[in-house]
Order: sequence, then C-alpha cells, then structure tokens
Amino acid sequence: MAFQQVILPIVYKLYAVKPIKQGTILLADAHHDEIPFSLMALKAALEQQEDLHITEMYWNNEHCSAGRVLRNMFEFMKLYAVSQTVVICDNFLPAASCRKRKGTKVIQLWHAGGALKKFGYDTADDIPAYYKGNVMANCNLVTVSAKRCIEPFSSAMRLPCQRVKAMGISRTDLYFDENFNRECREHFFEEYPEAKGKKIVLWAPTFRGNPGVAGVKGLKEIQRISEKLKATHYFIIKLHPHTQVHLAGSNCEILTEELLPAADVLITDYSSILFDAMVYKLPIVLFVPDLEEYVDNRGFYLDYREIPGIRARNEQELIEIFTDPSMLDASVNEAYMAFYRKYMAACDGHATERIIRYIKRYM
Repeated sequence: MAFQQVILPIVYKLYAVKPIKQGTILLADAHHDEIPFSLMALKAALEQQEDLHITEMYWNNEHCSAGRVLRNMFEFMKLYAVSQTVVICDNFLPAASCRKRKGTKVIQLWHAGGALKKFGYDTADDIPAYYKGNVMANCNLVTVSAKRCIEPFSSAMRLPCQRVKAMGISRTDLYFDENFNRECREHFFEEYPEAKGKKIVLWAPTFRGNPGVAGVKGLKEIQRISEKLKATHYFIIKLHPHTQVHLAGSNCEILTEELLPAADVLITDYSSILFDAMVYKLPIVLFVPDLEEYVDNRGFYLDYREIPGIRARNEQELIEIFTDPSMLDASVNEAYMAFYRKYMAACDGHATERIIRYIKRYM
C-alpha cells in the first residue's frame, strides 16, 4: 500500500508536468502476457481511426517477479501521466493510485457481461481489507451489457451511476462476426480432430473463494462424465484463470471465448460466461453442487432461479440431461430469450462503435 499510495503518485506527478499527448490511447492489463480478449475488438477498431496513437502495456502479475511488477507499474505511470485515454478491462491498481489529470479519461471495459454473482465491493472476497481507496475511483466510463446492469456495477465499483453506461461489451462484437466464428471452429477442430462428429460440451466454472487461493467444485464429477460419454460427447474443461494458477484440470489451451463458436452446450455454475453463450443460443446446464453455500458466501444480483438453464446437483443428474437431447433443445425457449434481452440488450455487434464515438467526442 505504501508503494501504491506514495511511490506511484510521485512517479505520476513527475511526468504529469508534461502536456497530455493528444490522440494517445493506452491499453493496459496486468492479468495477461498479451492483449486480453476483452480489448481485441476495440484495438482493431481504433487502428482504423486516423490521428490516434495506440500504446499497449500487458503483463501477468502471476508470471512476474516482484521487481518486474514494480518496473511495469513505473512504466505505466509514466505513460498514464501523458495519455489522453486509458483503457482497462479488469482490476488495475496503478490506474487508481493517484488523482489523475482531468484531461485523461479512464475507460473500464470490464471482462464480463450481465450482472450475476456479487463482485468488487459487494463481496468480502474480492477487495482486500487492507486496500486503501477505491480500485475504480478514476474510471470515467464503465461499459455494461444492458441498462439492468448499471445499478449492480455502480454498487460493486462504488461509482456514480452516471459513469456506468449500457453501451454493450466491446468483445461481444466478435461473436456477431461470421469470419471470427468460422475461424474459431476451424481452429478448434484442427487442434482437437478427435472431437469431430461429437457433441461439444464446454464446462467453464467460476472460481471459489478468494482469487489468491481460488478453488473449484465439480471437477472430478465432470472428468468421470467425460469418460462415460466419450463415445458421443467431447468435454472441454476450462477452469477459471484464478483456479488454474493453483489447480491442474483444464484440457484445452484455447481461450474460452474462442471455444463458444465450436460448442454445442455450456455447463457452468455462477460464471458470467453464460451471458456470452446466450449470444450463440447455446443450451445452458447449471451444475451447482454447492448452491446454498455459494449464495451464503457471495450472493447474487438476481434470483438464481431466474436463469434459464437446466439445473443439476450431482453426477447422475448430469448424465440424465446429456442422454436426453430433447431436454437441452427445449431449454432454449422464450424465457431464455427474454432473460437474454434483459441482461444483454446492448450487445448487438456495435458496442465498439459506440465506445469509439464516446472517445472521439472528448478528443
């Protein structure tokens, strides 16, 4: 906290004596070694704009030494001090470390649609008790997937509702691009030819507990079912990034978002990936062996029973679902579409255009 509250602000002030460089856009993330999926659509669109200078800074704190993390933060602060726009898509502590200049706008794209499980300041697990200040304090704009999501995000980030706007989620624009979808399907079957001719089942659970010591529920059950149904189904196991740091289990290296075009069914629990899957109208199975415990520990912004997925609490119920295809087909119904419109109405393939118009207005 001393580094965050004292050293980084000093670095910022030293470089903020210089004028802001007009037309500069800094894309930054501290959870990936390369550009995260959430920034890809926006970067591609920004590169088509004239008179813009894009700078990128990506590193994964989990993969860096403490010294490297500090050096990365120093470099970020130098650029932050003179950039006109900074775009992030997750918690990014350096951006909140100082009182930024009024001429710099910080845009938080976040990395999830909808408003499902509680996060940020609405749960005790996400923000350490020792953290001083607000990790989102400098955000001028937070983009969400529908008007229904404005209030939950405002609460979770401790930001005025006026800064949270239903412009849509930039990365979901790719889901409406048939070239993207075709390339994802082709890439998947090139990497996993044994999946051809089978039902592709994607299991993408969220993490349990604190991100620093994250766990998962149901892994052994999914592995057993995958073996039992291997003649007709191909199971992709994608653990949450927080979980993968501590636990082996994922059987696929492809990004989860790039697996959706190839999937036939999604199994999840409390992950916002279910909102992405609804763009593709995938049947959703909610495998929730610890529902009551999770509700008590973290909670939701909605009534979990409202989610239009088929619920399963154990291995036997999962097998029954996958041996009755009509059950899965029937689950994509009017209630499913009504839920999708309620929580993803602004995700129409044009979110990135709206974000760029916002940027161009103040530039």
